[in-house]
Amino acid sequence: MAENNVVENVETNVPQHKLTNKELNSCFWRFVFFPMCTINYERFQTLQYFQAMKKVIQKLYPSKEDQIDAAKRHMAFFNTTPQWMGIPLGISCATEETIANLPKGEERTELENSVNVVKASLMGPLAGIGDSLDATIVAIIGALSAGFAINGSILGAVLMLVLGNAYYLSICYFGYFYSYRNGIKVIRDMNKSNILDKVMEAASILGMTALGALVPSWVGFNLTTNIQIGDYVLNIQQELNNIIPGLAPLVLTLILASLYKKNISSIKLVVLIFIIAFVMALIGLTA
Repeated sequence: MAENNVVENVETNVPQHKLTNKELNSCFWRFVFFPMCTINYERFQTLQYFQAMKKVIQKLYPSKEDQIDAAKRHMAFFNTTPQWMGIPLGISCATEETIANLPKGEERTELENSVNVVKASLMGPLAGIGDSLDATIVAIIGALSAGFAINGSILGAVLMLVLGNAYYLSICYFGYFYSYRNGIKVIRDMNKSNILDKVMEAASILGMTALGALVPSWVGFNLTTNIQIGDYVLNIQQELNNIIPGLAPLVLTLILASLYKKNISSIKLVVLIFIIAFVMALIGLTA
């Protein structure tokens, strides 16, 4: 075994550069701890991406000239959902490792040119699924945490901190190390298994389930008028709850959702809610 990053290949006697856990972990923690820290309108997340790759480049390329060439490859424009950056980063680490062990020539040049092609092809789809999944998962975590917080419980803040970071770190860790171990094969696996569509479908189902459960708790809409029928007093709200608990808030939510789909702005819907509440309070249907 040669010094530091050079491992002697016994069969071919060709020096092989190999990343160790030290460099891989350095790349991982750099992008995990500093999401969006260098974002700008010219290159967005490029500097963050390059900073994460710094130790990897230094380990794989002893030559200053090769380090500069690699640095230029990773200074191209890049932007995606922060935690999903781990997937292209893992692929980049695996690709750079392969490049470092190839002799100068056409094959190495083609692989060098493919680095930014892969990054550019991934950042759009990953941003689409990442932003959508974040909107669903973070909303669910926030709703659960807020439920405790509005009652004055510190558990609300603890839940948001623990669950939010658990989601963030799990996406970062799995995406990065899985992509490094499998390299370009990750893209083929994604296309073959259609995993992005499956994740989006699962997230949508989870989000709609959580939303349905939260409607009765978060939408305050109760009918208070009782109807006298002979000696019997009909409690409207109780009867509705006997049919489906939380039916009144659910109906109101569905009506507002259908109006919103018809391009009625949220401001107009707020005004509409105010008017409905005012009229129903005047005639004694609500408290």
